[in-house]
Amino acid sequence: MPVPARPRVLTGVLAGLVGIGLTMTTAPARAEPQQRPVANSDVFSVYASGEYVLDVLANDEVTFLSSGDLTLCGVDVDEATQRVLYAEIDRDDPSKIFIEINRNADGVVAFTYDACQGERRDTTTVALDITRLESPRVLKRPKRRAQITAANRNDVDLMIVWGSNRTNVVDGSRVIPAESRIRIKVERKRVFWTAFLLDGDAVIVAGDGTVDKIKKKKKKKKRTRPTT
Repeated sequence: MPVPARPRVLTGVLAGLVGIGLTMTTAPARAEPQQRPVANSDVFSVYASGEYVLDVLANDEVTFLSSGDLTLCGVDVDEATQRVLYAEIDRDDPSKIFIEINRNADGVVAFTYDACQGERRDTTTVALDITRLESPRVLKRPKRRAQITAANRNDVDLMIVWGSNRTNVVDGSRVIPAESRIRIKVERKRVFWTAFLLDGDAVIVAGDGTVDKIKKKKKKKKRTRPTT
């Protein structure tokens, strides 16, 4: 499955959210709606442990009856969602929302934000469809020297790097294709590894660990020529 360049808005998802555990209620009718900006709801597909900057205003609308540009003027996260993620107006770009997601998060959660135009505002919901990656299974090969295997149990490709965490040296990197296993040649008896996914600008750590007691390659004996 190709990795999206940035967190993406999923078309046609809102209608199916009830089936995956999130009920979206229709906001009550507002007085004089033509005098307010219109904040339209969003759904983003993201990964657990990721940090994202969401352009939630991209599908919102201004009104010609109110002066000023459309801005973000509030983010509200309830207590249940606070245990899953952190959200605030982005400090570098106040027109977007920064979120940081718990590593163990999974499923659908939601929060709200206010879109303002001048002194008038509208509130809507952002739903996040969170996927938690499975850590790859990385083991030594007992019958092979200087080799480990890495099995990816996810439906997206992962990158794995390995080396020494004591000296902070990276020995190599490989792609583990989705739902596949690869063999890796190593030079150490003990290797530290980290597997991750690049989701746009977000680096999603899928897992890390150490493989010990790897048998090193036997050194070939040099043949000596008989003297005459």
